[in-house]
Amino acid sequence: MLTVGGGPTQDKPTVTFASPTDPDTVISELVMRVPDCQAAYEVLRSRGAEFLTPPVDWGYEVRAFLRDPDGHLLEISQSGQPRG
Repeated sequence: MLTVGGGPTQDKPTVTFASPTDPDTVISELVMRVPDCQAAYEVLRSRGAEFLTPPVDWGYEVRAFLRDPDGHLLEISQSGQPRG
């Protein structure tokens, strides 16, 4: 579940949820581990997701980044096989 912006409530009286003001500066991200990063990328793109780049294979993992409609950074990641 992702929470959208909103003001204080009774159980968080001093907290306001807000979208990022600078999309290139983040303090956290949500990572979703998937069994096949390329397949997940293709499905999400076909449904309108806009990725920063196609998946990149780092050897130890394959990952790709996208933003939600409010600008929060999300990552899909596939565990890779160790090289050696």
